Amino acid sequence: MIIEIVPPETVGPVRIGMTMDEAKRALATIDGHDPQSGLPAIYDSGMSIELEPAPGGTVGAIEVCRPYGPMRIEYRGIDLLGTPAARVVEQLSEFTALEEDEGGRSYVAPALLLSLWRPFVEDENPDEEQGHYFQSVLVAPPGYYDGPFG
Repeated sequence: MIIEIVPPETVGPVRIGMTMDEAKRALATIDGHDPQSGLPAIYDSGMSIELEPAPGGTVGAIEVCRPYGPMRIEYRGIDLLGTPAARVVEQLSEFTALEEDEGGRSYVAPALLLSLWRPFVEDENPDEEQGHYFQSVLVAPPGYYDGPFG
């Protein structure tokens, strides 16, 4: 299954600005959802999706943590969490500016309002999955990186 990311608006069926209740119902429609999980929503693939609330009880940001099963988290055909991090950076850099932070552990695409994170950098050894691949992607609304929701 593919979950399409459309920053700064959606991750799969979840949209920035929808109510938290609407978002929880939308999360339950994704294949493999564990109905006992609450938030973050947990899936059979090992993926989890966390919703950051905004003032007014709406979704202010959406973070997806890396699946280990057959689930792809894609932006413009790039599997953001299943492709080696160095390659993701190359591919994204072809059409948007990226700001590197934390010595390559984190990247933000300010124009897209999208960020990627991994706990350490290991671009050479694919067996070190936690450092070789980004472990999470965050989609946020305009103003998010300026402070608490602008």
